[in-house]
Amino acid sequence: MSRVRRQAFRIAIVTAAVAAVVLGLVGYLWIRPALLTPYSGESTEIMVERGMSMRAVAAELDRREVIPDALVLRLYGRLRQDAAAIQSGRYRVEVGMRPVDVLEAMVEGRVIDDSVRVTIPEGFRLDQIAYRLERNDIVERGAFAEAAVMQDGYRGIDPMFDELADGSSLEGFLFPETYRLFPESEPEAVVRRMLATFARRLDQELRAAVERSERSLREIVILASIVEAESPPEDMPKVAGVFSNRLQRGMRLESDATVNYVLGTSVLQPTFAQVAVDDPYNTYRNPGLPPGPIGNPGLTALRAAADPQETPYYFFLNKPTGETVFSRTFSEHLDNKARYLD
Repeated sequence: MSRVRRQAFRIAIVTAAVAAVVLGLVGYLWIRPALLTPYSGESTEIMVERGMSMRAVAAELDRREVIPDALVLRLYGRLRQDAAAIQSGRYRVEVGMRPVDVLEAMVEGRVIDDSVRVTIPEGFRLDQIAYRLERNDIVERGAFAEAAVMQDGYRGIDPMFDELADGSSLEGFLFPETYRLFPESEPEAVVRRMLATFARRLDQELRAAVERSERSLREIVILASIVEAESPPEDMPKVAGVFSNRLQRGMRLESDATVNYVLGTSVLQPTFAQVAVDDPYNTYRNPGLPPGPIGNPGLTALRAAADPQETPYYFFLNKPTGETVFSRTFSEHLDNKARYLD
């Protein structure tokens, strides 16, 4: 290579190096503040809708003056391959957060959690659930009651629900548990959540027990709802055994819980007038199971109803202390009533 060419080559290298330094300096002076300038406005909330692109998110942040440059944030997100990782939800932007911090929060999904913790106890009736949901501003109770009937929108949750007729009440299938729910939820969404929890909690072992019982799922739930209302958890298998014995012999269940359900009461020992009330749910007057569940049973009651304990007893009563007293004969049962209740 000649001296002239070598000199031209050196000049070209130096020129390129200088240009690179200048471009790097300009880029640094442009990009650095666009990514690291702290937000100085008032705390605000940004909603990222499901499916929003990085371009749309950056544009919204720019429009709200949360970031100084939408293009830089987009390029930074692509460089880090974060553009597709942004999670939907509502985010709070606090004073002092940098654009890189905002992007990091959206990638990690640090959304504002305004859900409400709502506990539905075992045995709660549909109307009690509706009242508690309304009291916690989740859904209006009338709307929830209207949504809590079987319909096409619920059938895809689990095949077990296929046996339930359209328009039939979902009393008994609204699984009692502690939920985190959002205020002003759609009533169908809350019902669907409870049905999905019911399906999830019925594991393969319990489903197999339902199959072996030769009763339909609905019948198991009806029986479980009565067991739930009549017994403390430790006695549920034996109480279910008593009811199973009575059903097998064609005896009426004579459950005080069904009378309480009809009358809206919660007495330990209904009066003669109360047990004589004419209603299909009153198992003192009607043989077999009532037409539907009298509440929403928990897992222990469901297991007891699906697999009752074998027992020689046909009667039981609940002492004021909560203890269950079992009897083989009606005469023995009357003696126990005189001893513990009269």
